[in-house]
Amino acid sequence: MLDVKNAECKRVLERSDRLCADVEVSVEGEKSTYVALFSDSKDNDFDMVMLLKKDADSDIDWYDNDLHAAYVDVTESLFQDKHGETHWGARETFKEQVLSFGTVRADVRRMLEEAKKLKVEA
Repeated sequence: MLDVKNAECKRVLERSDRLCADVEVSVEGEKSTYVALFSDSKDNDFDMVMLLKKDADSDIDWYDNDLHAAYVDVTESLFQDKHGETHWGARETFKEQVLSFGTVRADVRRMLEEAKKLKVEA
């Protein structure tokens, strides 16, 4: 079980033609940082599209480059069993921990809305 120690919405990016809010997450007992990507869902909340583990050392990778192999998709490995079945309870619990941390949910909503407006204006 991953317990969120800190979470902060960093930016919005486009992934597979979807606007996603990039939330950096620190987890209790782990040195590595995670990046959770959230997009709008049909139920007026957010879907956790992907969870990446940031394996780069922040002291070395100070420029925060998310385009290299230091980011590993761990969505399936953390929330699926050996039979490939997703454990939705654990996944939803983690998602809710991240979104409920401080102002993350409000920040994600605001940043996605701003990005949508900019995209429409462009």
